[in-house]
Amino acid sequence: MISVGKLCVKLMGRDAGKECLIVDIIDKTFVLIDGNTRRRKCNSDHLEILPQKADIKKGASHEEVVKALEKLGVKIIPKSPAREKKKVEETQAKQGLAGPKKTKKGFFREKEAPKKKPLLRLPGRKKPAQSKTKK
Repeated sequence: MISVGKLCVKLMGRDAGKECLIVDIIDKTFVLIDGNTRRRKCNSDHLEILPQKADIKKGASHEEVVKALEKLGVKIIPKSPAREKKKVEETQAKQGLAGPKKTKKGFFREKEAPKKKPLLRLPGRKKPAQSKTKK
């Protein structure tokens, strides 16, 4: 039976084989899951519901879900450190705390607008003839 806090294993999709908890019941067939998977809406047919249940509230945050999974003895897969570092840099940039952004090739430099070059006419070339129509 589906209820908030039930431990599940995802069967389909990119997160297949990973453990998660049911955080919210959306309707008859869809639930909101979170844990070692991405927090997202999922079809309940794509979940294998296990007998363990965690004591969490409806709509619990990711941190609460992680703590509940640790109490159930589920190994937590940490998020990639590069992605977490990128998130920190983005928030610092929004707040104006970060220095110049670093790109793949080096530090980002603001370039001056390129100067417009005058159109050159080659010697001996004339403007294209305009078509003359009779009125």
